[in-house]
Parts: sequence; structure tokens; C-alpha cells
Amino acid sequence: MNDHKKYQHLKVHAVWLVAAVAAFGLGSWRKSHSSPKESSSSSGHSELHSNNANTIDQDVSLSSTRARSNRPSSQGPESILAGLFGGASNAGIEALARLALRDPNQVTRRLAFSRLLETMTPENAEQIRAQLTELGAAPDQWKDFHYSWGAIAGKAALESPNNNREGALADTLAGWAAAKPEEALAMFENLPAALEGKREELTRGIVSGLADTNRAMATDLVLRLNQQGNANASSLMAMVANESLRADGPETASLWSDSLPDGPLKGAAMNRIAEDYARSNPEAAAAWAQRYASQDFAASTIAKISGQWTAQNPQAAVNWLESLPPGQGQNAGLQTAFNDWEDRDPASAGQYLLSMPNSPQRDTSISGFSNGYAWQNPEVAIQWAGSISDANLRQRSLTHAGQIYFRQNPNAARTWLESSGLSPEVQQQITNPVRR
Repeated sequence: MNDHKKYQHLKVHAVWLVAAVAAFGLGSWRKSHSSPKESSSSSGHSELHSNNANTIDQDVSLSSTRARSNRPSSQGPESILAGLFGGASNAGIEALARLALRDPNQVTRRLAFSRLLETMTPENAEQIRAQLTELGAAPDQWKDFHYSWGAIAGKAALESPNNNREGALADTLAGWAAAKPEEALAMFENLPAALEGKREELTRGIVSGLADTNRAMATDLVLRLNQQGNANASSLMAMVANESLRADGPETASLWSDSLPDGPLKGAAMNRIAEDYARSNPEAAAAWAQRYASQDFAASTIAKISGQWTAQNPQAAVNWLESLPPGQGQNAGLQTAFNDWEDRDPASAGQYLLSMPNSPQRDTSISGFSNGYAWQNPEVAIQWAGSISDANLRQRSLTHAGQIYFRQNPNAARTWLESSGLSPEVQQQITNPVRR
């Protein structure tokens, strides 16, 4: 794929959503003008669309767009996008920019901004930037502009003295990395001294851009950064997971996460995937996560799946959690499940707790129930917390419920504390908690 074609593909990636919305609006405009009878029956509405359509016709030559939009649907994304936006517009950059940022019709603004990005070249990028500055572009528009500029101009865009907006370097490098990953990565690994102070921002940009078009390169880079001691490696891996989830869906994203070495980075990736996976298919998500249930790095993943499954079927979620090996994952899952279950059906959750034999699992479940139910009825929550066998967990649960009780009813809470048997230190935590 040559550079021009490759960038055209990237621009499809960057503005496709905007294009779809704009195409919908344009289709609605065509429909409203297809019949004179329709125009006469809704003159006020048609006049608004007519004014905006005439503006676009005059300034961005929609007549050619309409002709191109009738091409066969078998054409690829580049042809579709050209049909929507007209490729290199006959309108000047200033006219397009004004439509994109100042037109009262939001569909017109989106269409015009997408076309503005379509007309960008290394030679006119600075001119477009100046127009966006003068007219006051929104943050999301700046983000798309810098991504597109990086994709077409690479190093020149990154080193431009005008590329000084907050976050601009990351977005620019992301576009460059998506268009020419090897070239962008080589620059990042030999960062010029002038950019060394922006390494953290640029790291986010390179990972984001690589994740867009080359998940393997992005993954390998984050693994290497972790070996080098990068403190943000987990959040960077979550960024790659997010792109895998967006592009491939939760099932495929879960398979990608399986390929990662066990440890915190794998946990970060799984944690990002778990909630979406469980929302669409809790049984499949549970089967995926169960293989790692004994690993501490998967504890948060178990909890997220538990929360989503409990919202749909609390009994099934708890049964699954009870089948897991003891450990942080099971504890986190049971805490989450009963914290959610009590909110939806406290009577059923309470009955299930009463049916459980005394065990660490029951203690953890009661703690989750008590922590959540304290907001509804702190007195009942305190009674539940007092039935926990584990002394440390009981004290933490009583402290939590007691703090809420004191906040809601200080006098009644003081009366309870007098006969609670709690130490003066714990009582002090309840009546005067440390602010964090």
C-alpha cells in the first residue's frame, strides 16, 4: 500500500463516525427535497434545510458529491468517503473552516470538518491550523486535526513550533504511528533532546497510534516499557486492550489478553475487557476469567464480571463465585456480588446469607452486603456486620457501617457506640473519620 493510499485509509479510521452522521444528515436533506409536495407541506422545516444545503452547495460543491454518492456500493471505504466529502474540495480552506466551526447546523459542521481533514496536505496543514485557532476549534476537533497532521507529515508535524497545544504531541505521534509505525517507533526510541521532557506524553501517543493499526507492535512496546520500569505500563496496556475491545469485540480481545504473560499487565488488560464481556455474555466471561481465579492479578476482573452478572442473575453469579478457589478473586467477587444484590433485592440476598455455612466466604459475603446496605439502613447493616466471625473483617465492616450511621443520625449512633464494645480508637474512627 503506497503512502497516499495508506493515509486515505487512516483518514477513514479517524473520521468514519463523523462521516456516517454527516451522510445520514445529507440523506435526510435529499429526502426532504425529493418531492415538491413534501416541500409545500413542511415549509418551515424544509426552508431550514434548504438554507444550509444551499450554503454547502455554494461553498463546498455538493453537486459533485451527489454524483459520486451514486457510485456502486461495492466500492471500498476510500470511494465511499470521497463520495461523502468530495475529496479535494473546490471551496477554500477558510470557507470550509468557517462552515465547520460556525455553521448553525450541526450536521453541516461535521460534514465540513470531515471534508476539511480530507483536503489536508503537508503543505496546507499550517493554514488549516491557523484557521482552527482563529475560529476556536473544540478539543475533539483539535485531536482529530493533530492525528491527521501526524499521519500525513510525520516528523515535520511533530517538530513544528506551532504544535504546542496541550496533548497535541501525543495526538500527532499517534497519527504518525498509525500511518508509518516503524518510522514513528524509530524516532520514539531515539527521542531528540528537545522532546525528552515530553516523553510521558509521547509514550501515550505512540502506544495509542500503534494500537490503532498494529496491535502486536503496541503490545511488544508496552511489555518492553514495563521491563524498563515504566510506572504507567499497566495503564498503557489497558489502552491497547481498549482498542482491541473497540475494534474486535470482547471475545477476540479476551483471546489477545490470554497471550500476555501472567502478571499486572495481563491483569490490567483483563480488567478493561471484563465488564464489556460480562455485559454481553456473563457465562462466557466467567469461563474465561475462571482460569486465572487463583491469581491475584485477576481479582479485579473477577469482581467486574461478578458485578455485571449479579445485575442479570445474582443467584447464578454467586454460585459461580462459590465454585472458585479461595483467594483474592473470590473475595472481591463475593464482596461485589452481595454489595449489588442487596441494592436490588435485600430480602433475597439476606436469605441466601442465612443459608450459607460459617466460612470465610460467608464472612466476605456479609461484609459486602453490610457495606452496601448501610446506606439504606445502617442499624440493620451493623447487626449483619456484627455476625462476621473474622475479627479484623468484622471491625472494618462495623467501622464502615458506623460511619454512615453517625453521618445520618449522630445521636442514635453515639447511643449505639456506648454499648458497642468497640475500642476507643475504633469509635474515634467512626465519629471523626480521617479525610482522604
